[in-house]
Amino acid sequence: MSAAKEKAAKLLKVAKELNWAVGVRGGVLYITKHFTPGNMDEFVECDKEYYEVLSHLPMTEPGSVWGTDGGGIGAVGAINSGTFCMKKSGGSKRVLNAIMKGL
Repeated sequence: MSAAKEKAAKLLKVAKELNWAVGVRGGVLYITKHFTPGNMDEFVECDKEYYEVLSHLPMTEPGSVWGTDGGGIGAVGAINSGTFCMKKSGGSKRVLNAIMKGL
């Protein structure tokens, strides 16, 4: 198995263990997790977990991480809707392709 496929497999494994849905659109990695709307404990748990998933996508060009984490206004929408979504750009295209192919 190639290094890119191994990294993709690790990311998908961690996401599955933590119950995160994974997607790729336009070269951006998306991860989403649903929780009980208004439940701050569950929101905080998502806020603590998301980086564990995103950290398995190596950066190969300038990019960023953004979404509904506790550090911004997106948190209000996430708490109200019960949907926590984070995105990462600048990740390895080979790893993203392996994720899209589902290995």
